[in-house]
Amino acid sequence: MKVWPDGHPKGKAMARRQRDILDAARACFVRTGYGGTSMDAIAAAAGISLMTLYRHAESKDDLFAATISDACRATDDAERRYFESLFALPFRELLVTSGIHMQAKFFRPDNIALMRLVIAESSVFPHLLQLAYEGIPGHFENLAAIIISAKCDVDDEEIAEAARLYIDCLLGGEVLRLLLGQGERPDADQRRRAELAADVVLGMLEAGPAC
Repeated sequence: MKVWPDGHPKGKAMARRQRDILDAARACFVRTGYGGTSMDAIAAAAGISLMTLYRHAESKDDLFAATISDACRATDDAERRYFESLFALPFRELLVTSGIHMQAKFFRPDNIALMRLVIAESSVFPHLLQLAYEGIPGHFENLAAIIISAKCDVDDEEIAEAARLYIDCLLGGEVLRLLLGQGERPDADQRRRAELAADVVLGMLEAGPAC
């Protein structure tokens, strides 16, 4: 999508309009898929003319890629502040509390719908698979690495491996269940997965002097 330079006199207004377009496009793509969505439908959903829409996006392909990229953009600052507020907790409690929060965020219906959409359109937009992975599970791996590094004095490679293992234990087969349309499990299951993930990471790091 078109990007306006900093200081452009219409930059703020254009950014607000672009936000409306991206929100409308995401709703349309999720509801009717890529093939079933037209630029006319997106313009109508955003409350703008088709001509205005084309001032922001050159094509439906361009808008689809921008929509996925926008949806995957991590809210790093807000998330980081939340997890940093938990750092005073004992390590296992920190991992469990963080794991419950991550599952609640990851398993939101809009994230599941987004992943289904990316998979459905992967033959046309194969690069979006990597983008979606980096933006959703990859984002949580990065947060897990921040949590582990705050408590453990180990090298970056071991932190990255522990973070991947932690997220695998948290999400695991539950992602497949939800992608296939099965209902989300009770909150108690989220706690059990978080406790399992915490214990696996502690076992891997041996919870020795480094942690």
